[in-house]
Amino acid sequence: MFDTTLILSVLAAMVGFVFWIKFTKGGQTKYKDITSAIMFLIALFILYQVFKLNLDFGLILAFATLFSLFSWLLGRIIKLEELQRESKSYFFILLVITCIRSFAYEPYQIPSRSMVPGLQVGDFVLVNKHAYGLKFPGTNYLLTDLNPPERNDVAVFIPPHTLCNTKPTDARPDFSKLSTAESQLFLSKFKNLQKTRCTAGGVKFVKRVIGIPGDTIEIKGYEISINNKKIKQKLLTSNPEETLIEETIDSGIHVIRTLGLSDYAQHKWTIPEGSYLAIGDNRDNSLDSRAWGYFSEDYLIGRADYIWMSWTSFTSLPSFARNKKIQ
Repeated sequence: MFDTTLILSVLAAMVGFVFWIKFTKGGQTKYKDITSAIMFLIALFILYQVFKLNLDFGLILAFATLFSLFSWLLGRIIKLEELQRESKSYFFILLVITCIRSFAYEPYQIPSRSMVPGLQVGDFVLVNKHAYGLKFPGTNYLLTDLNPPERNDVAVFIPPHTLCNTKPTDARPDFSKLSTAESQLFLSKFKNLQKTRCTAGGVKFVKRVIGIPGDTIEIKGYEISINNKKIKQKLLTSNPEETLIEETIDSGIHVIRTLGLSDYAQHKWTIPEGSYLAIGDNRDNSLDSRAWGYFSEDYLIGRADYIWMSWTSFTSLPSFARNKKIQ
């Protein structure tokens, strides 16, 4: 998960911290200021590595919170008032941010058109981090019992093909039950996707859950059957550019978009334990379970509950006109 450059950078920051304490206690202001500047540059480089490796920012916040607590306590032990004062202020700020982001709500920006029309590119959504159970920040370790996703949930998760250490059988635990043609097609798709898209920490996706453990899901074109029962679909509008259809899964109603181009002619799945099937509302422009298989409950991030802001580019102003609960 962590590479050598990141580890060496963190060690360099720790060494710099030791020298900063030494120079501060010795009243060597000049060397203290130089060390502070070097540590600031190292911190920027560490942040660059974090984003480059696509590491979970929640884990970084947790480490920063614990480090500020350690520094505060260290300052009290060695009676260094400046270290106590600075660390104490950072600790409480970081603690509040970490708790909100890890256990309440996390902001997430929609990066693609796969959930159009409900979610547009640039929408900022609030991800409910306690909907499926609380996890230790930045990890998959559950602190509470799992509260399983329900059909029609708009879930945020890490799909298997974006993790470099995932095997095709992790994405399809039922791989041995596939026909020879199906297994070869899936292997080819999965390996190609993983080769071009995987990272150390995976990539967060947002899709609609349509299949939960034990369900039998069948898709014929745009028609979906859950446990041999077709879901209700109602045509809203149709023109040469797009077709909008109102879809009802259980008691949840949402709108999907089609272009009449679907190459997913027919698929059938029986969802294994601990796995979920998720697809995008923009059915002809979504990379989802139809291509890469199931996602595991271990990689659930949370449930997208609310659009709180839209910001399409840095050259435009943020808009709050789309504020609404996600259906």
